[in-house]
Amino acid sequence: MKTPIAFQLLRILSLTELTQLEAFLSSPAFNRRPEMARLLAWWRKNRHEQLDKKRVFRQVMPDSPYLSRDWYLLLSRFTRLVESFLVWQELQSDELEQYPLLLRNLRRRRKDRLFQRSMAQARALLNKHRQHTAHHLYRAYDLEQEYYDYIASHNRQAPTNLQAMSDRLDEFFIAEKLKQACLEHSRRIASQEAYDIHFLEAIERQLELRPALLNVPAIAVYHACYLAVVRGGDKAAFQRLRRAMEAHRPGFPRQEIRDLYLLAANYCIRALNRGEEGFALEAFSLYEQSLQQGFLLEDGHIPESTFGNIVSLGLKLNRFEWVEHFIREHARFLRPEFREALPAYAAAKLAYEQGELARALQLLATVEARQPFLYFGAKTLQLKVFYELGEWDALDSLLESLRVYLQRHTALGYHREHYLLLLQFARRLLQLPPTDRQGRAALKEEVEAAKTFREREWFLRQLK
Repeated sequence: MKTPIAFQLLRILSLTELTQLEAFLSSPAFNRRPEMARLLAWWRKNRHEQLDKKRVFRQVMPDSPYLSRDWYLLLSRFTRLVESFLVWQELQSDELEQYPLLLRNLRRRRKDRLFQRSMAQARALLNKHRQHTAHHLYRAYDLEQEYYDYIASHNRQAPTNLQAMSDRLDEFFIAEKLKQACLEHSRRIASQEAYDIHFLEAIERQLELRPALLNVPAIAVYHACYLAVVRGGDKAAFQRLRRAMEAHRPGFPRQEIRDLYLLAANYCIRALNRGEEGFALEAFSLYEQSLQQGFLLEDGHIPESTFGNIVSLGLKLNRFEWVEHFIREHARFLRPEFREALPAYAAAKLAYEQGELARALQLLATVEARQPFLYFGAKTLQLKVFYELGEWDALDSLLESLRVYLQRHTALGYHREHYLLLLQFARRLLQLPPTDRQGRAALKEEVEAAKTFREREWFLRQLK
């Protein structure tokens, strides 16, 4: 039997919250049906038992005969009450969310003095919080809208705050749209998802016409991120983003600042892929700061791409001890499906960079690479080890398995182009006689021209 929605909701609550819900259901202000409290009490005592709806109904409503219709009505009412509790709980945790509702009620009751008092309190609280999110800007707009409705309902001839309301709406809209453009860029890179974020050209024109808008921290940060990351700005644009993030970081919640750090790090990774080696230290610094501040965890886990990027950057900068410590201390924060394979692959990369080729192969043999990025990473490392050890038959077999895999898996986004180049260059490198200087020079020229090819440095070393 499918678990009722009401009981699914109860399962997400902590013991403390269940006790609060019990008090909520016992209050006549929220609930006047005693069977609701009895249903909660039954669930808390018997949650692990198989559900027998007739038996439960008899315990909860002993004076009523069981009818299927009444059972589903009971569950429906209980679900609405639990949802009301969740809304009430959210309102209690955020005082600013309460004020627009309070102001609306006082305005409708035409309690002018109480309205003005509450509006002053709401504005003082808004200024005190000093948050820099787009949502905070919307709160400012929401308060101005309530004040406009208050003025307009009293005297339609009196001057209003329409200008202030419009300005707050502009600030929210611009900040939120720029934020969405940055998030779209992140999703497109990570998952090849594409979205159309409209009005960006109009926003850029507005910012040129009204530069004072850039004094709004949320707009300043997301505009800098948009220009550097989404529009692919130069190093000066990236440095503006870093300065804006540093200046306004305390005003952003953990999730938003984490996303901004990851976007800035992705900018560095893409610059590295273009051959701009100076960004390795920038990216490493961003990740190191994020680790120290605890920004990298998403729902308690480090994203596997972030884990891999940190290891690669640490190795590139020869921070071998740091990387070894990172793998050992942070592997437990990976999602369960990556908790064994990804640290083993990372340790194999570390062994390779330290010249321990046999150990690298031993570690790679333990990697179950079900995900494409892990499969290609492991195979690329094997390719390097086989070539450097002169294991030509093993290398030839590996290249054939790579060819078959690429033939079968076409939905790899921009990664596919890189691995096709890897396969092509490796085949040619394998077939080149050591004395064929002309052929090696031609291959070297092609590898150097492939600016987005991530293994360019290794191939150039072999061609020397």
